[in-house]
Amino acid sequence: MRRNAALLALGSALALSSALVIAQDAPESLLPPGFDKPRPGPSRSGPPPVTVTKGSAGSGGASSVSVPVVQQVPGAATPAAPGLPAGVRIPTLQELEKMSPDELDELLGLKPRSDMPPAARRSLKQVGVLADYEGGLPAKALANQSGALVRAALDGNKGQLVSRWGHILLRRALASRLDPPQGLNPADFAASRAALLVRMGEGEVARAVVQDVDAGNYTDNLTRAALDAYAFTADITGICPVIAVQGGARKDAEWRVLRTVCQAFQGDGAAAMAQLDRMQGGKVWPEIDMLLAQKYAGAAGTARAR
Repeated sequence: MRRNAALLALGSALALSSALVIAQDAPESLLPPGFDKPRPGPSRSGPPPVTVTKGSAGSGGASSVSVPVVQQVPGAATPAAPGLPAGVRIPTLQELEKMSPDELDELLGLKPRSDMPPAARRSLKQVGVLADYEGGLPAKALANQSGALVRAALDGNKGQLVSRWGHILLRRALASRLDPPQGLNPADFAASRAALLVRMGEGEVARAVVQDVDAGNYTDNLTRAALDAYAFTADITGICPVIAVQGGARKDAEWRVLRTVCQAFQGDGAAAMAQLDRMQGGKVWPEIDMLLAQKYAGAAGTARAR
């Protein structure tokens, strides 16, 4: 019996060793099938195009259209930026150094279109300072008249009236809060009235009329009339809000000098005086006028120093 047990143990040992030998000859991987065979990577020419399916959510099962979207190859050159519009010139570094902050804002497109917040902007439906209940004309007194005829009558009047009562009546009519005539821009209507008031010697009333229009709504005619009105009343800095908004509207010498003077009163006196010195050397304005402009601009720095 002991011999049988020994034979049985020996047979079991031989069977176990045979199984181990077979396992060593043919090892079995524990990884899932195909794991040791990775898929080939993408080619160096770039990733395949991505297909984007476009379809309407409410099409009710309508057929969709597949549009391939080609991605840019990594490392490829970036497309060139589109060219500048015709007539646009990039300023040089020397020109940029000479520009004022307002001119730089204008170059970069940062100039505000209006100096008034939206809630405070005034309508151009009626322009003037004297209502009908204050002694002025009714608002629709000229609304049905031809704009060209009214403008010709205003521009052709030299403001030299013989009658004192006629002068008072015309002044009231020009200062009235009126609707513009047919086909006439409200700002140009105000400009013609202000210009006639200046020719009549009524600069204060003309200044009040031009100030009734927001700076963002100024036209070339109204800007010229406002300059005359402010010059008549010796209010040089009164035009500064208009210049701040309409900075690039004009390029003449008078406008450039006034723009520099306004720059001095805005707190940049050193740069303003330097620009006036360059203008004086370039014979932009007559010498006496440039000296007066420098004196006026220098007063801003003196007032701040005190």
